Amino acid sequence: MSPFLIPEPRLRSVTNQTPFALFQCDKMAPGRRFFDTVVLKGTFALAPGELELAEQQRPIALADEPWDLTNAERSSLKHAGEVLLTKPSTDVIVTGTARSPGGEPRKAWDCAVEVRRGGETTLVGRAQALGPRCWRHTGAKGWVLTEPEPTLEVPIRYELAYGGAYVLPPEEGAPAEPTWVVHRPNPSGTGFFDERALDTARAYPAPQWQLRAHPVTSPNGEVPLAGFGPVARPWASRLHHAGTYDEAWIKKTREEVAQGMPSDYAADFDPRFFQCAHPDLIAPSYLEGDEEIVLTGLMPGAEPFTFQLPAVRVLAALIDGQGSRPPWGLPLDTVHLDLDAGTVTLCWRLTLDQALGVRAALFIAGR
Repeated sequence: MSPFLIPEPRLRSVTNQTPFALFQCDKMAPGRRFFDTVVLKGTFALAPGELELAEQQRPIALADEPWDLTNAERSSLKHAGEVLLTKPSTDVIVTGTARSPGGEPRKAWDCAVEVRRGGETTLVGRAQALGPRCWRHTGAKGWVLTEPEPTLEVPIRYELAYGGAYVLPPEEGAPAEPTWVVHRPNPSGTGFFDERALDTARAYPAPQWQLRAHPVTSPNGEVPLAGFGPVARPWASRLHHAGTYDEAWIKKTREEVAQGMPSDYAADFDPRFFQCAHPDLIAPSYLEGDEEIVLTGLMPGAEPFTFQLPAVRVLAALIDGQGSRPPWGLPLDTVHLDLDAGTVTLCWRLTLDQALGVRAALFIAGR
């Protein structure tokens, strides 16, 4: 059998006439089909009204960056990688720090990210921010929550939401390998405990993010993920799109790898796996890029804080072996609000099947 040869990229010439950062690579899709991909990333200053281009353009994130590098498998993401095959719709991501309304210390307040088009709400994510609180053990009631302390701000981190992971104590005579019990929606959080291992004389940090409709009331409950940041690949909301990697897949993959082929995706892989926003902030379809975004409970000063995406379209002029193709509009698949940096970054993506034979691409931005 002839060895499997990964094809050379077809897209050989890329000209960027936009003010945005650009990165080009090739990616493998299910069925070992290969695509030339290009991502462009524009950085805009976060301010009320229509967004203006920032003086300094941020580079494209080549890979996921966890907050905790030493425990990356259970850490939330500081940044989500932007070099991907595709996204079927638009992710809206918010990172940074939520500030209390009016700049006054509060025990709790409601936060929301709302996307509007033509006066109609098309997407909304909500969560409740709380001041620092903890679990304390009482003889009568067991582990109970203390009242939140007033605070001015709460970092947008899934470590501050409900979740977590712990190691089971080894059974007598069992192997020493640790057995982890993981809250799959959020392995980085707090409140998912092995209560047998807790010191009843200590206090333990409790969640500072929750959903108003599903408040955290006790440890080890079933609580939906609360927050606005990027979601890591192994977490439940993404992993259920990854497909079935069972014994049959493992056996088939080992045989194919032995023949020199790269590992393929599962037969039931869903490209929604590449979406990394909180499930409530994944748009049902691509945003057009001129939507209005309304922030509540996230920015200092008067509320609500409202701005409009910049109505920029990114087009690609493509050339294949037959000549020029009609201009190709790139979908806007990521909107990332960094509240601490005061920026909004937008990502547009071109995903070209190499079978199309496109050799050159020229990128322009217009309105």
